[in-house]
Amino acid sequence: MPSRKVSVAVAAGVAGGMAEVLWVVAATAMLGSDGWAIARAVGATVLPAMAASSLAPWIGLAIHFLLSIALASVFVRAFGRQRSTATLFLGALGALATVWAFNFFLLLPLINPVFVALLPYPVTLVSKLLFGVAMAAVLVPGRKGIAPGFGAPRRAPA
Repeated sequence: MPSRKVSVAVAAGVAGGMAEVLWVVAATAMLGSDGWAIARAVGATVLPAMAASSLAPWIGLAIHFLLSIALASVFVRAFGRQRSTATLFLGALGALATVWAFNFFLLLPLINPVFVALLPYPVTLVSKLLFGVAMAAVLVPGRKGIAPGFGAPRRAPA
């Protein structure tokens, strides 16, 4: 059975990843573009040989969620014991804005320049910021639900 910290990191990553997916679905619908093209591009960036496969969008979604969990795991290690809700949210927003800037100004132009042009920058930035908000919401100490008391001292059984 995974540790509580691992379970919370997975939940935070899935929440953040899902927030991004839902935002991209909404944004591509409003912009009249192909949402599956984004998932396909994620898959093609990591596994270029699969770009033409009918499975490419699904592979892209799987990669997206694996990266989301990895990112949340790093965040939990760095911020998971903070007791301040404000610190969690500000840290998450700062971390995800940094990830966005790194991805869109350094990494993606080198490995898949086409990906950078699929959506306007503001749409992609909002996507990452929504990830941060959703991830931080899972990590709030004492919150009832998936991570009650995460980061808070454990109470002795009665």
